[in-house]
Order: sequence, then structure tokens, then C-alpha cells
Amino acid sequence: MNKYFYFKVTFISVSVGLFAGLLVYGLFDIDFYNQSSIVNLIIRSLVISFITGASLGVLNMFFQVGDFHKKDNR
Repeated sequence: MNKYFYFKVTFISVSVGLFAGLLVYGLFDIDFYNQSSIVNLIIRSLVISFITGASLGVLNMFFQVGDFHKKDNR
């Protein structure tokens, strides 16, 4: 497996999970009558999840954590 695999797995799982979590958590706190607060919540969730997913993906490219596909031949 190449380094892109480790980046992709980490980036997708962290970004999607964090985006959904921040979005749901933010829905409890916003004013639904204000259109700009909903747009700000979505943009803020996207930016935070993208930056966090990318940084953790780059770290996982170098450390290669989560290699569950190795066979143990004993």
C-alpha cells in the first residue's frame, strides 16, 4: 500500500465524521430564522473538518497508523 492510501483513509473518515458532528452540535446553538448563521455554520464545519482531516492525513502518511491488512504468517 502506498502513502496515498493512508492519507485517503484518514482524511475521509476524519473529515466526514467531524463535519457531521460539528454540524449537528452547531444546530443546537444557532438561530434558524437567520439565514447567515446557517451558512456560517456549514462553512465553519467544512473548513474545520477539511483542515483537521488534511493535517491528520499527512501525519498518517508518515507514521502509517492503522495498517490492518498485513498478514501474520507464523
